[in-house]
Amino acid sequence: MNLKKTLLAAATIFALGATTANAMPVGDMSPQIMYPHDPCVAGGPTAADNAAAARLNNVLTGKLKNAMTGYRVSCARIVLDTVRDNGLGQRAEVIAITTTIVESLLENINEELDHDSLGLFQQRAHYGTRAQRLNPVWSTNAFLDEMQRVHPDDSWRTKPIGEVCQDTQRSAHPDRYQHEVADAQRIVAELTSAPIPKTVSIYGTLADGRMTYSTINSANGNRTKTLVSTDKLGFTPKAMATLNFNTVLVTSTSGVLHRVDIVTNNNSLHFNPPVVINGGWTHDMLTYDGYGHLYGIAGSTLMSYVVSRPKPSSVHIGQRAVIDSGFTMRTLTATGDDWLLGVSTTGVLRSYRINANNTWTGATLGEKWAGIDQIVSPGGGLYYGQTREGGMYWYLDQNPYDLNGSDLVGHSSDPVDPGGWTQTMLSAQPFSTAT
Repeated sequence: MNLKKTLLAAATIFALGATTANAMPVGDMSPQIMYPHDPCVAGGPTAADNAAAARLNNVLTGKLKNAMTGYRVSCARIVLDTVRDNGLGQRAEVIAITTTIVESLLENINEELDHDSLGLFQQRAHYGTRAQRLNPVWSTNAFLDEMQRVHPDDSWRTKPIGEVCQDTQRSAHPDRYQHEVADAQRIVAELTSAPIPKTVSIYGTLADGRMTYSTINSANGNRTKTLVSTDKLGFTPKAMATLNFNTVLVTSTSGVLHRVDIVTNNNSLHFNPPVVINGGWTHDMLTYDGYGHLYGIAGSTLMSYVVSRPKPSSVHIGQRAVIDSGFTMRTLTATGDDWLLGVSTTGVLRSYRINANNTWTGATLGEKWAGIDQIVSPGGGLYYGQTREGGMYWYLDQNPYDLNGSDLVGHSSDPVDPGGWTQTMLSAQPFSTAT
């Protein structure tokens, strides 16, 4: 490190209240300051990166609020490409971006401003050589390897994202990560280039206890299949949540939670006799976010649970937490990892972010949704609304995590179906559990 850069780094740290003997982590410094850094991609940021940065500056609320640049977007882009190459899914993408926001403010920092840490993930010298830690692909892979090493049971898939980041990084500031998760989700949504899965799967119940299974083409909103079972549940259903392609949770009006195991939904719909899990489930609605989190509303109280198995028994659904009261909703669905969407009893479309400490942030996306009786979402910003007349309409939210309805596009002139959806309950399979 040359003397001029050393003095510059020391002056920056001193001005922000830290000493060079106990360096302040880069993530605690001002995002308006660009620290000495290497490029993240060959050729530097593109025009598309600059445009994405401008859009993100309208929606970010954390440390990078009004501070996204084309350079930072280019760094996020290479991190996301590397995670996708590992096939670990969107949750790993959000974990990685959350970590880089906190550790480096999404900069590939090439000076040791915090002890001997370098790069996007501020990895210490024991991780690898200087060149390796400043290589975004190598450093991202090293982070993912460590994340999986410290979570050998794959618990990173369901634990709060902030905890996963802390477990992996072992930071002296463990509380910083969770505050940036929502912005990481917004960045991932903005930069997601992977196509939305083509098939949307929706389970339903009929008034006589039979179940239905429908598929919809996500690209054009056309229904491609509907199957009706001859099997019956054997009880009057009250709430349901789809866990995966062959597992559905259904409660009865007497408050008993059942697991319904689907045998086939290919050319016919058949399921085994429902398995009783336990009683006391008086919820009016249930929804599953695809990342181990089951949400339910009883009266107007929102609660959450952790589901730890694809086909859970009573011991695999627990850690009940009360989020808050006042959720007077007509319908509720999950749109992503700890994100909910619902229509209130007054016909208002609301989006909610549930935080790891069981607090929440919400916003109104639209006011004129009184005609929608049920709304479901598989993720990916796709919403499907059933009207009381039996129509099914589809919508695309360009960024489902921005708490803003201005980018929500409906297809009122081209519905999935203008009628025929007579199910008493509907529940979409989360894309994150698709096989």
